[in-house]
Amino acid sequence: MGNKIKKLMCHFIGQPIVFIESTESTNNYATRQVRENEVKEGTVFLTYNQTAGRGQVGNSWESAPGTNLSFSILLRPFFLDIHRQYLLSKVVCLSLEQVLSQLVDDVKIKWPNDIYVGDQKIAGVLIENAIMNGQISQSIIGIGLNVNQAQFYSDAPNPVSLKMLTGREFDLEQVLQGILAAMNEFYAYLEAGEFEKLDQLFYERMYRLNEWHAYRDENHHYTGMITGVNWIGQLKVQERDGTLHEYHFKEVSYL
Repeated sequence: MGNKIKKLMCHFIGQPIVFIESTESTNNYATRQVRENEVKEGTVFLTYNQTAGRGQVGNSWESAPGTNLSFSILLRPFFLDIHRQYLLSKVVCLSLEQVLSQLVDDVKIKWPNDIYVGDQKIAGVLIENAIMNGQISQSIIGIGLNVNQAQFYSDAPNPVSLKMLTGREFDLEQVLQGILAAMNEFYAYLEAGEFEKLDQLFYERMYRLNEWHAYRDENHHYTGMITGVNWIGQLKVQERDGTLHEYHFKEVSYL
């Protein structure tokens, strides 16, 4: 890490950590706290019993009590142009990938904000930004990570946990501290404007990048290859005939 990054790293993410005995959604809880109280940037809202976790566009997140990590982080990235807000997702996903890759093999970042091990989902991210006067006034970053859950009962097609992959249990607090340390590192890159570095690291870890697979959009099924993500966060998929598509979330399905 260069000197510029070292000077910016202040390790404020995770100071403090607010533990919640039980809540329907840590993002909802964090939103209420920010609305009603003075909340320090970097505060983490953590529970081991999230009863109605939310994913993207109304999707739910299953988590058995006491087995997994469910937490939300408050950030105020005023310095980040609203058109580059997807860089926040890159920071979070890179942090999760870095920690999980030390524990299991074949960890990848699946656009737009999931972490996969092989073809199974182990973590998801939900980022909710508030915009004021053309700036991101606050970001509430929700993270769900399957750690010690041994079985899943929802209709989600492909969930997996660290315990299912390795056969052993993990210390939830230790895993959390690793993620927060990694987030401080990658968030420092973002503050320093090291966007190309973040893009490079993201692409090195991206699920299905430069591989031919089946996809479906509203018009057709086709064989395509993910070539990257554009500057506003749209997924770029190229067909065999050279046609390039750029998709927002839910506009294309992985098959």
